[in-house]
Amino acid sequence: MSAKVAYDEYKKNKVVTASGVELIIQLYDEVIKNIQRARMILKKSEKLSFDEIKEKTRAINKAVNIITGLADALDMEKGGEISLNLSKLYEFLNMRLLSANLNGDPVMLDESLRILCELREGWIGILKQENECRNKANCRKSEKPEPEFQREAVPVKKYEMYNRLAIKS
Repeated sequence: MSAKVAYDEYKKNKVVTASGVELIIQLYDEVIKNIQRARMILKKSEKLSFDEIKEKTRAINKAVNIITGLADALDMEKGGEISLNLSKLYEFLNMRLLSANLNGDPVMLDESLRILCELREGWIGILKQENECRNKANCRKSEKPEPEFQREAVPVKKYEMYNRLAIKS
């Protein structure tokens, strides 16, 4: 098996086995990677070659497409204000990215990167919380059952965490 085939298989497996929150983090990682690629091209020189312009545009377009997909995944009914705010933020990010592409402005890319990194950190916090809840639920299952009157209810639903955060399940 060649290294490329093995890597492609690893990436496919990573997506197939990921939870909803992990998938969102992977999408943020991909957006950030593409914006960094475009930023590196823009900062390289003032006069870009045709191939550099093409590569910068491809990277920004990929980031915009992913952000659009994240916006489409928002559940406005369940998410309420959180969904609305995320939707507005995704729209703002897409406008900044398109403007950065048109004007060749790395400052707009830096601003977008800062916002996306903060959002990503928030999702990582949610993932940690989700894992802690899952671990607590598993620990409680393996412990010796307490008498019925002393047992503490642990309301953990599989998709509760990201449903609360306005993501369609």
